[in-house]
Amino acid sequence: MPQQSPDVPSKHRRRLSCKRCQYRKFKCSRTEPCGKCMAADVKCEYPVIDRKRTPASSEYALSLERRVQSLESFITSLRNASHKERERMLLSVPADQLPNLPADDQGQREALKIHERSSTNLELDLDGSLIFHGATSIYRVESHGYSQSRRNPLLSWAGSEGDVVIRALTDFFRWQYPYFMFVYREAFLRDHFGDRKDSKYWSAALLMALCALGAMVASDDKQRRFSEQFFLAAESIIMVSGLAKPSIPTVQTFLCLAFYEIGRGNLSKGWSFSGIAFRMAQDLGLQRDPDNWVPHDPSLGTHEDGEIRRRIYWGCYNSDKLISLILGRPVHLVYDAAEVDALKILPDGPAMEYWRPVGFEGNGGDTMGGISNIPFVQEQIRLSRIVESMMTVLFPIRINQDAISRTSNLDKLNLELLRWYESLPTFAKWTRWDTTNLNAVPGLIALHLFYNSARIALNHDNAVAGHDETERNSACQYCTTSAQNIITLVRTYRVKYDLRHSPLVLVYACVQAIRVVSTLGTPEEEEYLTQALGECSGTWALASQMQLRLATMSPQ
Repeated sequence: MPQQSPDVPSKHRRRLSCKRCQYRKFKCSRTEPCGKCMAADVKCEYPVIDRKRTPASSEYALSLERRVQSLESFITSLRNASHKERERMLLSVPADQLPNLPADDQGQREALKIHERSSTNLELDLDGSLIFHGATSIYRVESHGYSQSRRNPLLSWAGSEGDVVIRALTDFFRWQYPYFMFVYREAFLRDHFGDRKDSKYWSAALLMALCALGAMVASDDKQRRFSEQFFLAAESIIMVSGLAKPSIPTVQTFLCLAFYEIGRGNLSKGWSFSGIAFRMAQDLGLQRDPDNWVPHDPSLGTHEDGEIRRRIYWGCYNSDKLISLILGRPVHLVYDAAEVDALKILPDGPAMEYWRPVGFEGNGGDTMGGISNIPFVQEQIRLSRIVESMMTVLFPIRINQDAISRTSNLDKLNLELLRWYESLPTFAKWTRWDTTNLNAVPGLIALHLFYNSARIALNHDNAVAGHDETERNSACQYCTTSAQNIITLVRTYRVKYDLRHSPLVLVYACVQAIRVVSTLGTPEEEEYLTQALGECSGTWALASQMQLRLATMSPQ
C-alpha cells in the first residue's frame, strides 16, 4: 500500500477509489498511479463526493426510477416484437429519449385525444370573435367539458417631470423591475436625469411605458388612475415614430406595452406588441454577443454597453417564454439561435438605494441573491429553456405523437424540471416547509411561481384524462404538489408585500392552481385562490376576467 505523504494534514486525508479499477489512495497523497491504469496508459480518476450536499428529493428519485422502468419495459417489448414491429418502435422514439410502455391501438387513440385537447382551442372572446388559446393558456381554466359563455379618447400628456412621474417611476422600480429586467435601471435613470438629447437608453415613450406599469401597482388609488393616461401617451408616441426607427428603447417600450395589454386582458394586442419587440430585437442584432459587434458598432464603447445588450436579450428571452406560456402560443426566440454570453452582475451606480426593488432596501450581501436580481434572472433562463422545449416538442399541433413518444417526451420534460429544481443554488432554493419563506424577495417568489405553473401546464391534461393509471397518478402528484406550492407562495407574497403589487405571473399561477384544486383539491383551497385573484384584479384586469370566467362556469 502506498505511503501517505507526511506533510499532508490529517484533516485532509480521505480515502478515494479510482473509478476504473477501485484502486484506493488518500486524497492529497503523492503516490504514483496504480499498475492497471499505468498499463492502460490512462490517468487514475478519483471522484470527490461532497457528503455535505443536500440529498436529492424523493420526488426526483421517483422520477429517475420511472425513467429506468420505462427503459426496462421498452427493452422487454422490443425483444418480444417482430422484426417489422421492432423497426417501427425504434423509429418512433428519438435517440436521446427513454420511452415508456408501448401503447396498443386503444392507448394510442387516447394519447392522440389528449394531444388534440391540449393543442386546439378556438374560443369566442368578449367581443364575439374567435381567438386561439394553446395548451398552456391562462384561458384554459377548464379541462373536462365546461361551457363558457374603451377605450377612452386619447389624452395628451403634458410635461415629463413632476411628482406624478417621479412617483410612478419609483413604483415601477420598487415593484415591477424584478420582472422587467430587460430595462437597465442605471443607464435609464442616468439618461433621464442627465442629457436626454443624445441618450441611448432613454426615450419619452419608454418613460411613459414605465410610468404606466408603475402607476398600475401604486398604493394610492388616485395615482393608479394615471396609468391609462401614461399608457396612451406611450402608445401614441411609439406607433408614430418607433416602428420606423428601431432602437433599444423602442424594443423595451413595445415589450412593456405588451405586458400592460396582456395584464388588462387585451391578449391579441399584447401578443402583437411582444412580437414587434422580439423581431425588432433580432433586427438590432441583440441575438449576437456584443463582443462580436465591437469592431462594427461604435455605440458599444464601454463594457457596460455590452452588458446592457446582453441583459436586454435575455430579458426578452425570458419574457417570450412567460408570454408563450400564458397565451399557450409558440415561442419567438429560440435558445440555439442566439450566441449571447451569460449575464454578469454590474455594481450599482451612485444613489441607487432609493430605486432598489422592494425587499432589497438597506440590505447587504446577506439577502438571498445579494442585492441584485440578476442571479434570479440567470436561473429563470435555465427554466425558460425547458419551457421552450415544452412549447416546441410537446404541444405543437402538427406533431402527431403516438402514446410512446408523447409519454417519453412528458417524462423527459418532467425530469428536466426536477433537475432544474434540484440544482438551484442555495439562494434560489424554496420549499413550502422552509421557516425562512417570509424573507423571500419578490424575484425568488416569481421564479418558483413560474416553475410550478409550468409543471401544472405540462401535466394537467394527463392528470385528469390520462389513459394509463400509473401515468395519471404521477401527473396528479406533480400537479397537486405544485398547486400546494403556489398557495404557499401566494400567501407569502400576500402577507409580506400585498397582492395589489403582485406580478403578472402570480395571476397565471393562481389560475393554474385553481385548475388543479377544483378537481383534485379542496373547496377551501379553491376559495382562497379565487379570493387572491380578486385582490389582484385591482392591478391586473386579466385577473378580474378570469375570476368572472371561473364564476360563470358550470358542468355540462
